[in-house]
Amino acid sequence: MAEGKANYRGVIIGAGHFSDVQLEAWQSVKGAEIVAIFDIDASKAELLAQKYGIQGYDRFDQMIADTHPDFIDICTPPASHYEYVRLAVDLGLPALCQKPLAPTLEESEQLVRYATERGLPLMVNENWRWQPWYRHIKNIIASGRLGQVYYAYFSMRPGDGWGENPYPVQPYFKSMEKFLMFETGIHFIDTFRFLFGEIDSVYCQSRRINPVIKGEDLSIMFANFVNGMVGVYDANRVAYTPINRSPTYGSMVIEGTEGKVRLDEEGRIYVMRRGGAEEEYRYDIPDGYKGGSAIAAQQHFADCLRTGSAFETSGTDYLTNMRILFTCYESMQNSSPIAL
Repeated sequence: MAEGKANYRGVIIGAGHFSDVQLEAWQSVKGAEIVAIFDIDASKAELLAQKYGIQGYDRFDQMIADTHPDFIDICTPPASHYEYVRLAVDLGLPALCQKPLAPTLEESEQLVRYATERGLPLMVNENWRWQPWYRHIKNIIASGRLGQVYYAYFSMRPGDGWGENPYPVQPYFKSMEKFLMFETGIHFIDTFRFLFGEIDSVYCQSRRINPVIKGEDLSIMFANFVNGMVGVYDANRVAYTPINRSPTYGSMVIEGTEGKVRLDEEGRIYVMRRGGAEEEYRYDIPDGYKGGSAIAAQQHFADCLRTGSAFETSGTDYLTNMRILFTCYESMQNSSPIAL
C-alpha cells in the first residue's frame, strides 16, 4: 500500500457495540473510509452495513476479494486479535486493532513481532489518550504552570457494574476472568504514560464485588514513575453514581509544586495556582464519543498512513502497556510492589 493516497478504503471486522462507535467516527475522518463490514453473525453485519451504507459480509475472504481494501480495522474481543492481525499482515495490509492487544503478554509480543518483521504498520486503537481533556491537560503540564508534577489520582466510577445484569451494552464483560484492569485499566495505564512518562514499578490490589461476574470489578493501582512522581488509579464499576458512564468515567486531580489541575466527570478542567483561587480552563469539547476521541484516534491512523509517520500507539509502543498490565496482575497475586 503506497503512502500519500488521497483516500484510503478500509474494512472493519466485528459488528459489536464498539464497531458502531468506530463506524460513526469514520464518517468524520478525512482521507479514509470504511467500505465493508465482516462478522460471523450475518445479521449483525447486515444491521450495521445498512446503517452506514456499506457492504455486509459473513465471509472474510469474500469481503477482501470484493473490496480490495487498503487497511483493516479490527474491532473484536481480544481473543481474536492475534488471528485477525496475522490475516491483515499476510494480506500486506496495515491494521488498526482494538485494545488490549491479546489475552496474554506472550501472544501480544508474537503479534507485534509478526507485523514488525514483515514491515506492516500496526496501530492499537487506544482512543482514551485522544479524549480532548487529556490533550489539554498535557499542554497545561508542559507549560510549566503546575511546576514539578509529583502526584496524580484518578477516581473511576462509571457506575454500570451492579445488579443481576451488569454491563448491558457489553454483556460479555461478565464472563471475563481478567476484567477491570484488562478491559478498562489498560486505558489508564496508557493515559498515565501519555501524561506523565514511563512507569518503573506498580503495586496493585483487586476484588470482585458483584458475584454475578467472573473477574475483578474493583482495582487500585499505585504507579511509581521514572521521574519520581506517584500515580494512583482507584477504580470500581459497582459504586453508585448519579451520572452513569460519564464522559470521563470519573474525576482526576494532578498536583505539582506550583499548582494543581482538577478534571470532573463532564470533562471540565480547573486549574489552581499556588496562592490563588481555582479557575476553569475553558476549551471547546468536540462532538462525538467521549469528546470526539474515536474520531481523533482514527484520524491519526489515516494521517500516519498518508505521511508514513509513526503512530502514537504503535504495536511496539503498546507492548509497554501490556507489560505493565500483566505486572499488575502479578502484583495482585503476590500482594507486593513489582519493578518493571
